[in-house]
Amino acid sequence: MIQINPREVAAQALLDILQNGGYSNITLKRLLRQNGAMPQKDKGFVTEVVNGTLRNILYIDAIINDVSTVKPEKMKPWILAVLRSAVYQIYFMKVPDSAACDEAVNLIKEKGLGKLTGFTNGVLRNIIRNKENLPVLSENFTYAEKLSILYSHPIWILRMWLHEFDEEFVEELCKKNNTAPDVTIAVNTLKISASQLQKELENHGVAVKRGNHCKDALHLSKTADIASLSWFEEGSFHVQDESSMVAVEILDPKPNEKILDICAAPGGKSFLIAEKMQNQGKLMARDIHEHKVKLIQEGANRLGLSIIKAQCADASLKDPDCIEAFDKVLVDAPCSGLGLIRKKPDIRFKKDGTDMDQLILIQREILEQAASYVKKDGILVYSTCTICKKENQKNIEWFLSQHKEYYLEDCRELVPGTLKADVDPEGWLRLFPHKHNTDGFFIARMRRKD
Repeated sequence: MIQINPREVAAQALLDILQNGGYSNITLKRLLRQNGAMPQKDKGFVTEVVNGTLRNILYIDAIINDVSTVKPEKMKPWILAVLRSAVYQIYFMKVPDSAACDEAVNLIKEKGLGKLTGFTNGVLRNIIRNKENLPVLSENFTYAEKLSILYSHPIWILRMWLHEFDEEFVEELCKKNNTAPDVTIAVNTLKISASQLQKELENHGVAVKRGNHCKDALHLSKTADIASLSWFEEGSFHVQDESSMVAVEILDPKPNEKILDICAAPGGKSFLIAEKMQNQGKLMARDIHEHKVKLIQEGANRLGLSIIKAQCADASLKDPDCIEAFDKVLVDAPCSGLGLIRKKPDIRFKKDGTDMDQLILIQREILEQAASYVKKDGILVYSTCTICKKENQKNIEWFLSQHKEYYLEDCRELVPGTLKADVDPEGWLRLFPHKHNTDGFFIARMRRKD
């Protein structure tokens, strides 16, 4: 029987993500597939160690830095990956300290780095002895610096958020970002009701909760592989956060309309739009990447949504065939993704703040083209999955200053009742993980004057 060490797989994943620039979701999926012989319990262990370490990486590095004579940035990459995963187990998991330490030493030995087993053992034993007093936070640290270590958020993100929100708000946001979210699905009501699907999933042993805001949303747990469920194959649902569902509610698609989802990948909003259109009308779902367009079309076929036409196109370039051709256009713009930190813990380290200006230029180019595609008296919805004022409110202010033919509509009457009080007086909606138990999201609805 094949023996696969889950700690080795976890350390390899961390190495690939933090040293080689891999994306956590893609890297985990690849390594779990390659090591498919692992028991499900071990796969869960790997996922927990990898995502948990990423969520707490600055905290973990501060602990290592406090006790080690060799600083983390000077360590051999494999040693550092093993130490990080072991510290996570010691501080955040119900793993005996001695087991976490001994297994880490064995991983070093098995990689032919026997001379460094003493170093690894010494660092971890020192950490275990001083567990209650690490990491050391200096009294000279600013509030942002303390938050950065305690919740492993880069200092530039914290300074940006503290400039807009109060300290308690930012700390609660950071705290929520470091918790694993449920898997949320949107029920395909053309095939089954939410209550019926809930009943069937629960009979299958899946733990199900109804959505916090959207009536056709379900939150799932106690299921390892969503795609393996028969209801997935039958097209009874697709995976989608409630924040994205709310964006579709604000778009308010109707049967027989002609709608463009201009940045559609991975396709969840297009699927929900088509379902709300009762699969009647025309829905064009576009993306710049051919392989993502193929995935959108495959998803539409699985769900039985024949009105979706997936196309490869650059949203920042003008398409003369689309001028004033659509009743409604959704611009779910490419963004910094800072609202997705719960789901993609490494995303906080993939950005450094300097790329925001380039992103904003792209967002405005897409908005500029989309504006001309909307019919008179039609609707343009702009959304992002980020918590960044420049990418959100400032873009809408810019757009309305450039396009006097548009005005901002108050979306209060379109949002679920749980969110009506959160609609800004200006008319847009912002969602936050710690307030709404969703991704961080921004949504604005604009109407073209008749």
